[in-house]
Amino acid sequence: SSGINAEYGEVPRKKLKFRCYKPHDEHLQGKQLEQAEATSIDDTVTTILDQAKGPGNATDIDLNTLAPRKANWDLKRDVEKKLAKLEKRTKRAMAELIREKLKAEKDLVAAGPNDEQEMDSD
Repeated sequence: SSGINAEYGEVPRKKLKFRCYKPHDEHLQGKQLEQAEATSIDDTVTTILDQAKGPGNATDIDLNTLAPRKANWDLKRDVEKKLAKLEKRTKRAMAELIREKLKAEKDLVAAGPNDEQEMDSD
């Protein structure tokens, strides 16, 4: 032990401080710290509350931030992009179906008079 201290120099020892413990040994009783008194925070709390009651703070509050969100708001947010994609696809598919229907009607109309002339000649 003394060889290690000689090699690296003297290591300072920590001093004992007893905050909450009352030592029974007479040598250690002198190392006990004085009891700290709890400070009163009543004045600090009242000044903070008085500042909070000021007229400027009432207008700063947004009622939307105070209202609780619905339980599924995060699900709606996550699904919004997917729903937008599906909406585009649905509109595209409906437009394609309408085009096909119009094309079929146009073909029917174009072929229709020829069929009537053939029926009359029979």
